[in-house]
Amino acid sequence: MLDPVRLAEAIDLQKRSYALLKWMAEAIPRGFISFETAHEYADSAAAASAWIGEHFDNLPLAARPPSRDEQTLRRFANCFASYLETSFDLEEKPGTRLESHCGCYCPYCTIAVSAPHLRAKRLGRPDKARAEQLERELVGELAVSQEVPIGADAIQSLLADRPLREQAALVAYAHQLLRRCDGAYVGPWILALWRTFAWLPTGSPKQDFELTPATVLDAENALVQRLSSGAD
Repeated sequence: MLDPVRLAEAIDLQKRSYALLKWMAEAIPRGFISFETAHEYADSAAAASAWIGEHFDNLPLAARPPSRDEQTLRRFANCFASYLETSFDLEEKPGTRLESHCGCYCPYCTIAVSAPHLRAKRLGRPDKARAEQLERELVGELAVSQEVPIGADAIQSLLADRPLREQAALVAYAHQLLRRCDGAYVGPWILALWRTFAWLPTGSPKQDFELTPATVLDAENALVQRLSSGAD
């Protein structure tokens, strides 16, 4: 089961680190920061941590860690640097076409990515397959924690229910977000998870969706209740 305190911290760091990535991408055409420097910071947690610590007071309040203690700074940098692995490509010579959705952070998922040089990653079949595997594993782990016997076929049957699958994807996403903040490698499959619960099946973002700790914990509780009441 998810720790509410760690979950709240991870979601806050995600919001702040996305804001910093967007701010940096917008700063490139202004000449405030070079593309090479931006790419180095966005691609290396160690470089990002050093740079954020040095320029902490000059960064926008919403685009920097909530404090500059070593642990918070490191976890923020981990999440920030992971964006080029999970959700975006930073292009030196961007085209004129904008991606329609940022795809990875709820307050921005319903608007175009306006920052030059940022382009949402294209998901491949392996990314989607990995996301589906994480959903199945999440349900299996919750079943074990509740001492509910369930087989692979029953898990697959549960996930055929769209609302339940969205809940499983949301909770699996939260676990992957915690891993990002810890510095573990997380690939584009986390973006595939996001689009499972934050987007409509038709391929457009849910206009009223907001990622909050309560949203995730409610989804986790709903899954536990469904498992406890019987998987069939």
